Amino acid sequence: MVRCPHCDIGMGEVSVRANPGTLIILDQCGRCGGIWCDKWELFPVEPDEAKRLDPVDETALKDSAALEEKPLYCPRCTAELQRFHDPLLPLDIRLQRCRRCEGIWLNRGQFGRYKNFQQKTRAEKMPEEERLRKLAEAYHDPRAWVTTGTQGMFAYPQGVAAGDDLKEAGKGAVRLILQTLLRLILGF
Repeated sequence: MVRCPHCDIGMGEVSVRANPGTLIILDQCGRCGGIWCDKWELFPVEPDEAKRLDPVDETALKDSAALEEKPLYCPRCTAELQRFHDPLLPLDIRLQRCRRCEGIWLNRGQFGRYKNFQQKTRAEKMPEEERLRKLAEAYHDPRAWVTTGTQGMFAYPQGVAAGDDLKEAGKGAVRLILQTLLRLILGF
């Protein structure tokens, strides 16, 4: 079980919706509300999930609490967490990052602030209509589906362009399958 860097108690797993249509398991402390994101988990989480993960505990807010400036340690590899400095982030967003495993610790409320900032930045950089248009174009262009820089195991046959109809694409796929089978049988 992963232990909270702040409270040193076991954290619970919470599942959150992420882009594109997946679930990610984050770790959240039941006492302080802090959230641990392993490498690459923070960025694709849907902004609406912050409302569910950062609830306001009114009884806890009535009691005054002093902020401790103690060193925090990574719940995965125990390296000391470092304050993440990014000149583009507002000053009220404080992320602490593990330099070894690259996980990120967010105190309660920081997750929501970060997701609001991320959503606002995306909206300013690319209006919703343009973003939807680009997604639709990418969906209809098979060449845009391969994002790793390789053609992948299920790449489209050579000569099949995005504008070709399904009949031509089917002929190309059948031709590729027959060529592969012939090479396997003949051994070259």
